[in-house]
Order: sequence, then structure tokens, then C-alpha cells
Amino acid sequence: LNFKLTFMKITLLKSLFVLGAFFTLSISQAQEVSGTVSDASGPLPGASVLEKGTTNGTQTDFDGNYILEVEEGAVLVISYIGYKTQEVAVNGRASINVTLEEDAQALE
Repeated sequence: LNFKLTFMKITLLKSLFVLGAFFTLSISQAQEVSGTVSDASGPLPGASVLEKGTTNGTQTDFDGNYILEVEEGAVLVISYIGYKTQEVAVNGRASINVTLEEDAQALE
């Protein structure tokens, strides 16, 4: 009987440790970033905002706004047809606004 109780306590402690480690890692490494993508004329609806090296991304809304949850140390890749793609390091910022420049070569 004593062996069973000890085994159950060890199993319970291991489970709690693994669960705690999982929550600590998942909470500490993600952050929300938002902002506006525009050009010289104003907001760009439908621009692509992607976390570099992942499939995590979104598109800007009608007003050029986006919200994206990214990992710590992330780099955003912002692109739009006919414009030069930009890469921007998040560096802990919660708000990142980007102004894209036209790509004359892409329009030829």
C-alpha cells in the first residue's frame, strides 16, 4: 500500500512539472504585434504580413491594419504586389507601422 501511494505521488508530481513547464514556455515566448501597412498614398488593404520562417501570417484589413501573434525574436515580412518586400525585426515592440515603396521593376 505504501509503495502504491509513493508511486502515485511521484506520477502526480511529474505530471504537474511537465504541465507547468509547458505553460511557462507557451506564455513567455509569444507576443501580439499590430500596426498599419501603407504606401505614400495611404493604407494598403490586402498586404501580406508573415512571421519569417513560418506559415504564421495574416493580411491587412480594408484600412491597412493587421494583428498577429508572433514568437519572441520574430521578424515580419511585409509584401504587396508591385511593392518592395520589407523585413522588420519585432524587437519586443507591440506596434509596427510600415510604409512600402513601389517596385518599378515589378511593374514592367
